[in-house]
Amino acid sequence: MTLERRYAEMQNARTSHRLDANALLARRPPINKRLFQAIINARCTDALLWSFTSLIGIVVACLHSIPLLTNSWVYLTEPRPFNKTNENGEFLETVFHYRAGYFQMCREHISNVYDTDDIALYLSRKESELQCQWNPIFTGEDLTEFSSATLAIENRLAVPALMHVIGATMCYVAFCLGALGHIKRNSRTLLSAILYICGGLVVLMGVLQFVCVVDDELAPRMKPNAAGEPSKFTFQYGYSFFFSSLSFLPLQMCACFHAFLYFRRYPTAIDKMKVVPGLEAKMRRAEVDNTMYITPAEPVKRGSLCGVYPPAHSTSSKLQKSSVSPSHMQIPPPPPPRLSSIKKSPSIIFVIENV
Repeated sequence: MTLERRYAEMQNARTSHRLDANALLARRPPINKRLFQAIINARCTDALLWSFTSLIGIVVACLHSIPLLTNSWVYLTEPRPFNKTNENGEFLETVFHYRAGYFQMCREHISNVYDTDDIALYLSRKESELQCQWNPIFTGEDLTEFSSATLAIENRLAVPALMHVIGATMCYVAFCLGALGHIKRNSRTLLSAILYICGGLVVLMGVLQFVCVVDDELAPRMKPNAAGEPSKFTFQYGYSFFFSSLSFLPLQMCACFHAFLYFRRYPTAIDKMKVVPGLEAKMRRAEVDNTMYITPAEPVKRGSLCGVYPPAHSTSSKLQKSSVSPSHMQIPPPPPPRLSSIKKSPSIIFVIENV
């Protein structure tokens, strides 16, 4: 009987423990609420903000490096003749797929709807396999047999490639300066923000140049021919292009965070006078105007350091308190008349002689 009672007590204890655990899990908030609450309660310290900024800077560096190292900026389909003629003695055409970048372009033949015969029988093994060629700007090779439209695009990518390299280099230098500025607590942090903005603008200009080149070369080729047949030229932008385009937003976030980290070291207006040129003179002028109750001639933006002026009603009330009532005011005598205003009449001369 004692064993049965102990066994029942053990079962009851296990059941109650299981129920308590289930009740605790039921009262526990879900993981998304706990995550949001942890983010809200977290303090935005300099170390945490700099770590987040560095993470975004690494993402920006990757978004700039991948497009430079890959050749997936634009995908094209381009017709090329092969070793077969029609009844008129003209060479037939098949469609090749190209992908182009700043420094390299690749070609591969893939069977498509335009092929009526087994094209592999008429193409050499070299032509049917994947081929890659360097940009002829650097090698000087004649690649007219390799491509026409893609080659024309590659020949005009010198300026966009140079701008992209310069902008990416500026962003790399900005990342290093941001790290040094945070460690040494000096003005390199602000210089990092400036370089981030300049580098992002240079990269963006290079991307726009690339878009202009592609549209300029392929827009005439994509029109239907004289017989009304659709063009075999097509293109679409690849992931390298989208990486470069999307890098502008996190890049500007890095610039804003670095500027915020720099000015956060100077919390008061007196501290900001040491680093902001002309702020001290502006603050002194605002203090003088505030003391003499002079309304500034230029409108001051809301939240400005110099926008500390008393409201109009307080100024008027102070003036009313300090003013004297009209009954106690003494009117000064009028000034004597000028001699030039006195006319030389006989009566006036007679009065003067009698006096």
